[in-house]
Amino acid sequence: MATENPTGDGCVVSLTIPAGNKAFLRRVISAARDGLREELERFGDRLNEPRSSLLLEETAYVSLLDALDRSRVIPDDELRGVLARLAESVDHENEYARVAFEHDALRGLLAQIEAVA
Repeated sequence: MATENPTGDGCVVSLTIPAGNKAFLRRVISAARDGLREELERFGDRLNEPRSSLLLEETAYVSLLDALDRSRVIPDDELRGVLARLAESVDHENEYARVAFEHDALRGLLAQIEAVA
């Protein structure tokens, strides 16, 4: 008899993702997966990490894309790690720390000036 969670581990997480976020997440995760696949194809004999680790990472990206389609996922340590590294990479590329600092500085100054208006 088929069940919603055939493994019986009870770890299914239901996801609620706004449409705009879903499109962004799909682009970022797909780009990371495609970049990893290209790395495996082009540099298979000169990889900095074990091939098995990169294949696990690729599987996590595929699971994340599937999760976007199904609105549910069974998380594991590899999936969490891949998602955390991807978020860190996006933050770094977008200079999040600098942007957040500048935003807070300007908003703080504006709040002080508006307080006396």
